[in-house]
Amino acid sequence: MVAYRAFMITDPEALFQWKIRASAQPQGRTVLDLEADSLHRHREKLCLIQYADAEGVVIIDPLAIEDMKLFTLWLQEADVWMHGADYDMSLLQNAFGVLPHMILDTQIAARLLGFQQFGLAALVEHYYGIVLSKKNQRANWGLRPMPADMKEYAQGDVKFMLEMADKLVAELQHLGRYEWFLESCACNLEHGRERHASTGSDPWRIKGSGKLTRRGLAALKTLWLWRDREAATIDRPAFMVSGNDELLRWSFALQEFRPVFPNRNMHTHRAARFRKAVEHFQLMDEEEYPELLKRVHHETDSHFDFRVEQWSARRNSIAEELALEPSLIATRSQIESIAAHEDKGLAALMNWQRNLLTR
Repeated sequence: MVAYRAFMITDPEALFQWKIRASAQPQGRTVLDLEADSLHRHREKLCLIQYADAEGVVIIDPLAIEDMKLFTLWLQEADVWMHGADYDMSLLQNAFGVLPHMILDTQIAARLLGFQQFGLAALVEHYYGIVLSKKNQRANWGLRPMPADMKEYAQGDVKFMLEMADKLVAELQHLGRYEWFLESCACNLEHGRERHASTGSDPWRIKGSGKLTRRGLAALKTLWLWRDREAATIDRPAFMVSGNDELLRWSFALQEFRPVFPNRNMHTHRAARFRKAVEHFQLMDEEEYPELLKRVHHETDSHFDFRVEQWSARRNSIAEELALEPSLIATRSQIESIAAHEDKGLAALMNWQRNLLTR
C-alpha cells in the first residue's frame, strides 16, 4: 500500500496547484470523501474535501477558500471513486450545484461482489486487516483550527481507496460483473440528480408521512415548521429539538382529533410555542391542508399476486445462485411493476438486471 501524507489547502494559490495535479491524473484514478457539520448546525455545510490520487492525500478546506470554482470545474469532468456516495452527492449539489462526471462507488462494487458488510471500515479490515478509528466519526468538522487527530482521521477515509478499488475491480472482472458495476454507478448518479431536483419544495414530507391523511399532513407541516424555527434559533440540528418519529406520533394523534402535549424535557418557552403551533393547526380550514401525493397504483387482476410470487421466486433463485442480495436484482416495487405490466416493468430495469431475470 502506498504511504500517504496529507497536506491542507486553505488558499486559492494552493488550490490552483492542486487543480493542475488533479487534472493530470487519469480518469478513475482519483478519490473523494466529504465531511459536513450536520450533527452540530441547523443548516449543514460542507466543511472538508478529502482527495487522494497515486501521489498522496490532499485535504481541501472549503470554509477557508471563498471561490471554489477551480474545484467544481475539475469535478464536473472527473471520474472519481467514492464510498456510499448518496449523502456526499447531496452535499456537493447543495454546496456547488454540480456532481462529478462519474462516481465509481466502492460500496456498489462490494455489494455486487456479495459482501454482507460493505461499509468502508469493513472493507478496509477485510483487505488490509486494519481497523479504522471511529473516534472522530461524529466530530464537528466546522471546527477551526482543526486538531491533528481530526486531520489524521480525515485522510484515513481515502488513503486506502485506490488500491482497494483495484482489488474490487479485479474481482468484478473475474466474475463478469464489471459492466454491471459501471451501469449501476451511472444509474445511481442519475438518481442522485433526480433526488436533488425533487427535494426542497416539501422537505416536511418525511419518511412515514405517506400514511397520513390531508389533515395529518397539515399537522405534520405545522409541527415541522415549528421544529425548524426552534432549531434555527439555537443553530442546532432539528433532531435535537424533536425527532421525526415524535413529529409523526403527534401528527397521527392530531389527525384523529386526539390531544398532544410537549414532551417532559421541553423547556417552558419552547413548550409554549409548541402549543401555539398546535393551536394554529387546529384553526386551519380544510382548504389549507396539503394535497396527498399521487401514488403509483398498479392495475391488478386475479392473477397479479401469483405473478408477483413467480417473479419473486425467480429473482430469489438467481440471487441465491449468485450469492447476492435479492433486492440488488429487483426490489419489491420493481417486481410488482413487472407483474402488473411485464414489458414496461422490465424496461425500467438496468440492462444487467433485466438480462438476469429473463435469461
